[in-house]
Amino acid sequence: MKLKALNYLNRNILLNIGIIEPINRKSADIIYAEKDGVLIFERESQSYLISVDNFDIGKKLLDSITDIKLLAVHQNFMAEYVEQHYNFTNKLECYQAVYLNKDIGIENNSMQIKTLTHKDETVINHHYKSLTTEELNKLLDKKKLLGGYINNQLIGFIGNHLEGSMGILEIFPEFRRKGYAYILESYLIKSMLNKGLVPFAQIEVSNIKSIELHKKLNFNISNESLFWFF
Repeated sequence: MKLKALNYLNRNILLNIGIIEPINRKSADIIYAEKDGVLIFERESQSYLISVDNFDIGKKLLDSITDIKLLAVHQNFMAEYVEQHYNFTNKLECYQAVYLNKDIGIENNSMQIKTLTHKDETVINHHYKSLTTEELNKLLDKKKLLGGYINNQLIGFIGNHLEGSMGILEIFPEFRRKGYAYILESYLIKSMLNKGLVPFAQIEVSNIKSIELHKKLNFNISNESLFWFF
């Protein structure tokens, strides 16, 4: 099933990288993989991710699942169906950004970067509102969050979401417009490359600043968007 899944997903790597990487990391249960689509369950994030060629197979696959708390669909026609037939309260439309180079140079003479721990929970929660307590605890347990320090003062952080995408990037207001986001992103890209991972991020379509940052970092941006529901 893995080969069938990757054969389908690799037809559009930019759009489907968020499904490809969990399969390669072995954190995915492949539920369906054929010439017309793929459906997986990603165990770390407890999410379902689906990419299909046509509505009929997508509907059939989603209707076969009884309990979905977190869902990513990779086609607009499936997003419309989910909006009409499921009771999710939140929807995020995102472009996929993928770093396809093999290396990145890091120019960092000013910032110290450390793994954040549970003692940093309060400051993380103060500056970043999009993580549940359970998600934050899992990320800290798995050492997925990195903090940037200037003169021993925490000025921002970045990390990997549970399913593997880059994100959770926050530079505290008084330290913005100094290039620190670029440094943190570069460091995380390098770290992922060293682990044999493909760096990728999912950027809300309205977040122009983030799109421009990722272009500056030489990410490829998908033309199509994907949709998270939760």
